[in-house]
Order: sequence, then C-alpha cells, then structure tokens
Amino acid sequence: MFTRFLIKPGAPQWLWVLGVLGDFLIFGGILFGLLQLVPVRFRRPLIVALTFIAGLIYSVEFFYPADPKTQMNFLTPLRIKLGEATKVVYAFALGLGTFNLIRFHGGNVIRNRAGWFYSLVFFISFFAMAGAGFWSYYCPSRAAENTYNMLFEGIVASLGATMFSTIGFYIVSAAYRAFRIRSAEATLMLLAAFIVMVGQVPVGAYITSGLPEVGPLRNLRLENLSYWILSQPNMAAQRGIWFGIEVGALAMALRQWLSLERGSFFEREL
Repeated sequence: MFTRFLIKPGAPQWLWVLGVLGDFLIFGGILFGLLQLVPVRFRRPLIVALTFIAGLIYSVEFFYPADPKTQMNFLTPLRIKLGEATKVVYAFALGLGTFNLIRFHGGNVIRNRAGWFYSLVFFISFFAMAGAGFWSYYCPSRAAENTYNMLFEGIVASLGATMFSTIGFYIVSAAYRAFRIRSAEATLMLLAAFIVMVGQVPVGAYITSGLPEVGPLRNLRLENLSYWILSQPNMAAQRGIWFGIEVGALAMALRQWLSLERGSFFEREL
C-alpha cells in the first residue's frame, strides 16, 4: 500500500520490488501481531465471522440487481477490492510454500539425513531456475535468454517428458486390468478403446482406406469412428463428470463459507 504512494510511476523495477517486499513485511507483521493479541478462545470465532462476511459479500453482490447503465451494484467495488486482496493472499501462500520447502530440505542437508543429496539438488535447481528467471526478466539479453531456455526447455521440459513416458507404462498396465473382457460393459470399453487408439494413428486410416470417403460407408472408417466416439459419447461423459465436480465444489464452498468443514486444520486450536 505504501508502495503506491511513495514510489512514482516510471521508477526502476528494483525499487518496486523493494517496495512490495516492504509492504509484505510491514503488513504481514502487523496482521500477525494483531492475531497474536486476540485471546486463543476468540481466534476461531473471529476467523469464522470473517469467512462468513467475505462469502456473504460475494453472494449478495451476485444476486443483488445491478444498475443497467454501469452493470454494477453498491457491492461491486468492494467485491473487486476483495478479489485484489485474494491475490495478495495467494502471494502469501506461495511465499509460505517456498519457506516450507526451504526449511524442510535445509534441515535434511544440515542434519545429513538419508537422501540429503536430493535436497541439495532441490536447492541447486531452485536457485538456478530463479536466478535465470530474474536475470532474463530484469536484464534481458541473448545470454540470459539462452540460459533460461537451456534450463527450462533443455532440462525441465525433458524431465517432464521422461516422467510422463514412465507413467505411460503404468497407464498401459491399468488399461489392461480395466479392459479385460469379463462382462458386456468391459467388452464395450475394450472395443471403444481399441477404435480410438487405432483411429489416432496412420495405420488405422490405412486399415479402412478401402472404404469410400463419401456416403454412408465413410462413417465406418476408423478415423471417423474414433472422432465420433471422442466428440459424442466421450464428450457427454466428460460433461457429466464436470457437472458432478461443479456440484461438489459448490457443496464444499458452502461448507467452508459456513465453517462446517472438518479436518486437521478446522478442528485444531488456533
């Protein structure tokens, strides 16, 4: 907040970075100190009340009629500010996650625990990738861009592709267990999977290349059957799954809004 008033537009980027870090430390420290001043027995009711008020603002803003001229009501500006504050909370969560990673892996290295060298690889990778990213962003040059691309595309992307290639063997094993012919449903799944997989590769189009490309018989070509399965039955199933996910997310949001959720965090003493 102080950054907006103390630093003028056009100031160097490093000054903005320092300003944001200062805001983070000052306001984070103030909020943490205020929370520590609240008696223990009142902390949970305080968090429950704040959660309910924040959710109530969003709900009323959504259902309250908006001005036809501005498409806004009296709560819309507050809802926008809350959205910006939520982004700040996300930044806090990212910083907290980074701190926990450094603390965990730092403890492994310092205490020489089993597998400490994996933690050392974490620190080397973390600082190398962060340094290359900052170098490329704040001091753009050919060398900085090449370094970033070498680390990201040459190492991170390759490691990701290797990991997913390894996962492919487990997917094949799971598909074998799922598609074994034990019932009519399993047989139907086996046929659908076979058509989709064969229809995605050139050999599938070659097998049914003798069928005409126009007329009713073109629907029997494997590439067309594969497309129909993916775009019709498969799409309907995916939309049904997403509908169920959204209903579950709505139920979870209501439970969190009303502080009905139970778990290790919600039942512990704050």
